[in-house]
Amino acid sequence: MMRNDPMPSIGLGIIIPAGASYDSHHHWRNDPGEPRASVRFDIGGYNDVHIQGPPTALRELAAALVDAADRADAGQALLGAPAGEGVAR
Repeated sequence: MMRNDPMPSIGLGIIIPAGASYDSHHHWRNDPGEPRASVRFDIGGYNDVHIQGPPTALRELAAALVDAADRADAGQALLGAPAGEGVAR
């Protein structure tokens, strides 16, 4: 029998539109006294998401998101206009 993995796993995709509202004022300490924080964002309807963790993890996530945005911008420049744009109808 396999042992339980101490870190639960989940696969999740969140599509965030430009203009989503963010709330990052929640801060606390866990039982051992380590600082934690969360970012809550509302993307409309009943969609309400929280991302939380230690400061280092949140900074790593922020850096990964900035890198992804930079790569998407660079890819847009290489790919040109999205399909369908500039097509006469």
